[in-house]
Amino acid sequence: MTKTIIISVFLAALPLQNILAQDIDFDAKHKICLEKTVDDPEAAFENAMVWQSQGGGRRARHCVAKALSALGHAGEAAIRMEKIAKAPDGGTPTMRAEYYVQAADLWLTAKQPHRAIDAASAGLKIARSNLDLRIHRARAYGALGRWDYSETDLTSALAFHPDNARALRARAHTYLKQDDLAKAKADIDASINADSTNIDTLLLRGKINEAIRLKPAPGEKTILLETQK
Repeated sequence: MTKTIIISVFLAALPLQNILAQDIDFDAKHKICLEKTVDDPEAAFENAMVWQSQGGGRRARHCVAKALSALGHAGEAAIRMEKIAKAPDGGTPTMRAEYYVQAADLWLTAKQPHRAIDAASAGLKIARSNLDLRIHRARAYGALGRWDYSETDLTSALAFHPDNARALRARAHTYLKQDDLAKAKADIDASINADSTNIDTLLLRGKINEAIRLKPAPGEKTILLETQK
């Protein structure tokens, strides 16, 4: 009787072992496929499509989307990323949120900020503290000229991730666009304190300092001199 029970437990464990082994194999294949999208995106796309037809699941579909992005089809890649995030086999909430991160970024690349906002908003329903989702949605609002909305998202991002250099830099840019130079200066200095090596941060600091230099002091009038002929 004991032997029968042991054998039954062993047999019951086999499917789980097979699933785990398959996951490891799929992860390795997924990594190879993603690397191929950089070296040879056309071949990566063809291989991923074959893998998808053979039951490659979300990893195969993800590689298809990444290959399409590498081939310059950002909009189509974004649609596929969103579908993965919504699919029954889309993975854990963290994984689904990451697919929405990639979708939002792709929509921005495709110059469709409204759809980037929708993708980021869907992701934030799953992971409200996700930094990338907040930053991408802020970028999308900025692309639409809605700098106040952009500021709100970045302030929320910094509530979850205090002193984050990227979020501080992005909010400094938002303040600059709203001509709030004192706050822009404070944020860009804080961003540099957090990461003094980022070129984009240093360039933005230059723009903010120049805007401060050119802004007239309170009560000061700008006088335009007529050019002598």
